[in-house]
Amino acid sequence: MLTPILAFRPARVVERLAPRSAACALSSAELLGPLSAAGLVLPLVHAPVAGVARAALLAAREAGSALGLQLTAGVDPGRWFAAVTAAADELAAGLPFFLAAEVVVAGEGGTQVDAALALGWRLMDAGLTHLALDVTQVAPAERARVLAAVAEPAVTRGLGLEVVLRLAETGQRATRAAAELEALARLDVRPDLVGVRCPAAPGPDEARAQAGALGRVAEVLRGVPVLRRGPISPAIVAALARGPVRAVSDGGAATARALEVIPWELLPSGEGRGPRASELEAAVEELSQDGLDRFEARAYVEAADLVERLGSAGSAAVVSRALEARLAEDGSRRPRGARR
Repeated sequence: MLTPILAFRPARVVERLAPRSAACALSSAELLGPLSAAGLVLPLVHAPVAGVARAALLAAREAGSALGLQLTAGVDPGRWFAAVTAAADELAAGLPFFLAAEVVVAGEGGTQVDAALALGWRLMDAGLTHLALDVTQVAPAERARVLAAVAEPAVTRGLGLEVVLRLAETGQRATRAAAELEALARLDVRPDLVGVRCPAAPGPDEARAQAGALGRVAEVLRGVPVLRRGPISPAIVAALARGPVRAVSDGGAATARALEVIPWELLPSGEGRGPRASELEAAVEELSQDGLDRFEARAYVEAADLVERLGSAGSAAVVSRALEARLAEDGSRRPRGARR
């Protein structure tokens, strides 16, 4: 039996899905509301290839956890959406999750804003349900204006909207970040989430200090959920699991773990950087079935560990109950025979 919360899928998602698909790709806002109220943390896994997404979906389904999956720059969003939602339909039917991508605005100039806006529309059209807008390269005085312009695909099509900042910026000037959100609100744009890019926090002292800084950001932002972005460690995940941060990115940890099974010669890369998304896709296609199984198994272990450490098990049921209650309430308010 199909879950009634499939009714909350954005229209473009439904149009892009295969017939009778039970992949429950929702706006991140639909997940964050119930989870924030329950004090639960939402895991976000970077999944540049379908194998990582499959592993994360399986880990989330087994733990009963809601989930976010993030597209990597350089991957075709339409092909990625088709592969990820097919995996969701097969492995995690009805599990609430969101599909994210970042849009980095290179500056406040008209050409730069237009390019970012065009990318946002392309991602929306591909079926993604969450746009993370990074305007840290934009002059502070212009950020609200630029964000309002680039947010149009999310605002008009009901996608989740995230504003991405940096810890150095928000930790030292959290009140300025709040002022920027207030300026956005005056332009009738209200982000569902504030993402904060953070450096690594390998030890307990660094983790506690960073978690404290993020907690102060969350306090100043007055109820707007905070997502931690950046490399993770057991120490930082433990420090965040019981705090006010409402979502945590794996920083690519599941993908990095899976990469260990790919022969290095299949991953050409320049010195000092990892493989590009296109290179990784090609390398995965060269794996045998056994190699692909091991690739997904390693990503699964990392994703399952993140879900467990964050205490996210059971969060999918929290989301489902809240959305089903909204459907029941909406139905009770409609006259009998009224069309939805």
